[in-house]
Amino acid sequence: MADAAPATILGAEELKAVVMVEKPLPLVIEILPGQAGEGIIDIYEPGSHERMSLRELVFKTLSKKNWSIEEKQILDDIHRQLAGGKLLIRGKDLHGNALDHAIVEETDEGEKYLYVPVRALKPQEGGAGVPRRKDRGR
Repeated sequence: MADAAPATILGAEELKAVVMVEKPLPLVIEILPGQAGEGIIDIYEPGSHERMSLRELVFKTLSKKNWSIEEKQILDDIHRQLAGGKLLIRGKDLHGNALDHAIVEETDEGEKYLYVPVRALKPQEGGAGVPRRKDRGR
């Protein structure tokens, strides 16, 4: 088996040009809980995602009910992270549409698709923090 080619990261305008020149590509969104290496994956057919924001697509994915037992466990982890946490893409708040953040990837069979990884992260709990003094300001 040959090594896979490295993923190409294109700017939003470059990606839109590629998608327009070639046939429309399916969109694969992966939502990962915390620092997990594996998340839930949802596939949107070409053209079905273009009028929705990335946030809308993510919440559409999270509202689906037809998950396997393993996927339901990951979904529960995602919901735990979102309780007090937020959705991030490449370390930044989730915004824009999927094409703004997509990476063109290719399957082993050579079929191209758009990939968008989103993380659900809750701020870390614990730690020393700043000690609070009752007599502060006196």
